Amino acid sequence: MARRTKEQSAQTRARLIEAARGEFERRGYAHTTLEQIARAAGLTRGALYFHFADKASLFRAMRDEVELPLIDRIGLDLAPGGDVDPLAAIERFMLTVIATIGECETTRRTVEILSFGCEYVEALAPELDLQRHRHAELYERLLHAYRRARRQGLLHAGIDPALAALESTVFMSGLVRVWLLDRTDQLIGARLRALVRAHVASRRHSPARANGRRRGRGSSSADP
Repeated sequence: MARRTKEQSAQTRARLIEAARGEFERRGYAHTTLEQIARAAGLTRGALYFHFADKASLFRAMRDEVELPLIDRIGLDLAPGGDVDPLAAIERFMLTVIATIGECETTRRTVEILSFGCEYVEALAPELDLQRHRHAELYERLLHAYRRARRQGLLHAGIDPALAALESTVFMSGLVRVWLLDRTDQLIGARLRALVRAHVASRRHSPARANGRRRGRGSSSADP
């Protein structure tokens, strides 16, 4: 009986989170009430308050449902490991995030709400600090990956790992935002993955390219 009650409680909580997602998507966070969420879930406000203290805590539960798995991907894909190519790991991480957002409707809808459906003031003001922390965490992981790439001779000469990590953090954040805005696929469309690959490739050391430049300089010096 206790196990069944626990399962029912988890199901009720999931219903409330999904109902909140739908109402936030439809009305925006500020214009959504707890009564509307409870009604959409087919529950009473009392049932809602049993699981969530207020609208902000319900919002955070909705956010954590999709953000925490993505954060786990950062640790999984960008963690140091043997002879793993760090630049390939960065590319794999970025492509995995994009695939998750593109293929999981729940994740995509939630990221859209976080990006476009909220005013981060009053009860949601602390969310901005959390977002800054998330970006700083991603930056640190990327920085370690780029430093490993430099030690392995994979990073293009002259590229500062710290600047590369910051650029990739901004690139990823901006890419997801513009991609979600591009609902008709007129701007990015099928070029999304190619953009990621080009971004990472621009940082990779290419011996053939370097040799070509040296040969080019040698030829020009021999010209009359």
